[in-house]
Amino acid sequence: MAVWSQINYRIARDGNRFDAEYYQPNYVSLLSVLRKAQTIPLGERAFVTDGIHASPEVVDVGGVRYLSAKCVKDNDFALADTLYISNQQNAANRRTQLRSGDILITTVGTIGNAAVVQPDFLPANADRHLGIVRLNDDSGLDPYFVAAFLTSRYGRLQTMREATGNVQLNLFIEKMKALLIPDLPCQVAVAELARKAYDRRRECEGLVRQAESALDAALDLRRVDLTPRLFYEDTFVRATAAGRFDAEYYQPAKRDALKALAVTKGRPVGELFRSVRQLWQPEGQPSTSEVRNYNLTDALSPFLDDTTPTTPAAEIDSTKKLLKPGDLVVSRLRSYLKEIAVVLPSGDVPTVGSTEFIVLRPTKTSISPEALLVFLRSPYVQTILTWSQDGSNHPRFDEKALLAIPIPPTVEKLQDELCNKIKAATSARQESRRLLDTAKRVVEIAIEEGEAAALRFIAEKRG
Repeated sequence: MAVWSQINYRIARDGNRFDAEYYQPNYVSLLSVLRKAQTIPLGERAFVTDGIHASPEVVDVGGVRYLSAKCVKDNDFALADTLYISNQQNAANRRTQLRSGDILITTVGTIGNAAVVQPDFLPANADRHLGIVRLNDDSGLDPYFVAAFLTSRYGRLQTMREATGNVQLNLFIEKMKALLIPDLPCQVAVAELARKAYDRRRECEGLVRQAESALDAALDLRRVDLTPRLFYEDTFVRATAAGRFDAEYYQPAKRDALKALAVTKGRPVGELFRSVRQLWQPEGQPSTSEVRNYNLTDALSPFLDDTTPTTPAAEIDSTKKLLKPGDLVVSRLRSYLKEIAVVLPSGDVPTVGSTEFIVLRPTKTSISPEALLVFLRSPYVQTILTWSQDGSNHPRFDEKALLAIPIPPTVEKLQDELCNKIKAATSARQESRRLLDTAKRVVEIAIEEGEAAALRFIAEKRG
């Protein structure tokens, strides 16, 4: 169905924009509501720039965390696959060195994601696809409020509307400076909600680390050297039996990890969990149906929940795997990123995921998916899977390698502790998302209905 908008020529001339998308009815309507509030151009209250334009000098050991657009989500960060640059490159780019309280905005890809830099992952720097907003000391604005506004529909309408480009849209510095930020009396309450959300997310991450540390200590990983070696040898008989002649497959660290697990006489993963290959096809789905579609990077978080928005089935153009609550998904691509997660209930919306997921479903109740998750994220298993991959452009491991890994009895003994920590982490993560959603909604209500309505909404949520 056709959608059109009619505007005065003077408006287009003054805005120096003649592209029809810029004047979409929903953009024009939302902007007119926003302008009824008292607003301030962001550039008047903040230093706004972007990240390093030079190619990164990536290092494997040490260095400084280097954030890109894929690291910043909707008031969240995905840091598991972050690159690190040399200390020399970081020192040469003082302008882009991040500080606690800076606001990062994605300027390519999914434009308009925003999050507040936390002190626990500094020092850090950023690449050119991130906008860096550093509020002035006398700005009267709180960075957590600004990030909540930018991720609300009134912030996203501006970042999407002001993006320009043909092949790839980009939100440039001058456009970021022009973003209108409302001066709302409720910003203290909004910032408080957002800060609590960040605290709960840190609590979630801490609980996951506690579970991993508890299992690592119980498995006594120090007794096995998992350090990769540059030079080693193996027998022709083993190569013939495996049908593999690539050197990586015979990495001694992998062999020693397998030996250490074999000594425990545990049952293999495939005995307690089965690999489910039930597919979901977008063709033939009802035109109004929605699904929750998870990509591999979604599994960087240890659980897949309803924080991922639904997608119309008609917009999905490839086969997916059908997921059920209680499944454990394991990415067979890029295993070193620990892309392993438990599937949580998602209401009545069907849950699907990438066909590169191996989907494990319990066949017996002796090991919970949460306990298996912690075990599969351990250095033992990650070492085995890393050196079981084959392929060049997209290395992946065969599910047989995963299903053959023995699960030590220690995992079963600790599973109550591991399961409780993962479930507590799940609750903390979900509360964090609820707090952020509330913060965004308070901003929207304050703009649309006024301060009193926003405060009533906060009181209802607290009650």
